[in-house]
Amino acid sequence: MNGEVKAQGQPIAALTYLLGFVTGIIFLYLEPYNKDEFVRFHARQSIGFSVAWFAINIIFGVFIAILPHQIAGLFGFVEGLVNLGLAIFWLFLMWKAYSGERYRIPELANVIDQVAGTGGA
Repeated sequence: MNGEVKAQGQPIAALTYLLGFVTGIIFLYLEPYNKDEFVRFHARQSIGFSVAWFAINIIFGVFIAILPHQIAGLFGFVEGLVNLGLAIFWLFLMWKAYSGERYRIPELANVIDQVAGTGGA
């Protein structure tokens, strides 16, 4: 396919991000999309991004639970800003998939490639 993407794969690739890892897993194994490498790439990236976002929230939650009230409030504010930034990045990833681009998340893409056993683009 060398950079060219079928037009029907673009909206499906964007949909892999819609419900995070749930839609990522669904489209990773759903026929006929499991044969489209562009959709598979975005499904894997959606799963990795969702897991990373979830882990960030767990870490913030633990710190908020154990820190004193004033510092926990500050961490809660920072968590809200981080979540806002991640939500904007999530929309950016959906837009890149819809426009037919294989945008690789720096550093996270390398981890996803190692876990999935793919060589990377």
